[in-house]
Amino acid sequence: MAQQPQYVYKIIPSASVDSRFYFNQPIAASDTIMMTELDLKDGFVHMSTAKQVPGVLKRFFDDVPSVAILRMDYARLSSFKRVTWDQTSSGESFPHLHAQIEGENIDSFKEIERNQSWDDALQWLGDWLV
Repeated sequence: MAQQPQYVYKIIPSASVDSRFYFNQPIAASDTIMMTELDLKDGFVHMSTAKQVPGVLKRFFDDVPSVAILRMDYARLSSFKRVTWDQTSSGESFPHLHAQIEGENIDSFKEIERNQSWDDALQWLGDWLV
């Protein structure tokens, strides 16, 4: 990847949709975020850049009414944990974390509801998704 993003994001179902994804608020540094079934199957945590979030929501969360989006500082995360950039069949590269997400890795998070569409829901985030 030529230019590293400032942040990478992990999308999970909100706890109101799936209680396995409940986390304390505020998130303690020692908390560990539950891995999704896809993450467990593939052996790494699937993440996205800000540009990739809308497509991931539409592809993997279209039938989920609300999600939590975790934002992590990429430089800080990748200096302590292994992050690879792997290409999909479409040629796009996605960040993959080869460890679990711990509370200390999370800069902030937002919960959003799909309502009409994910595009409409993302408008609510304003410039948080950078």
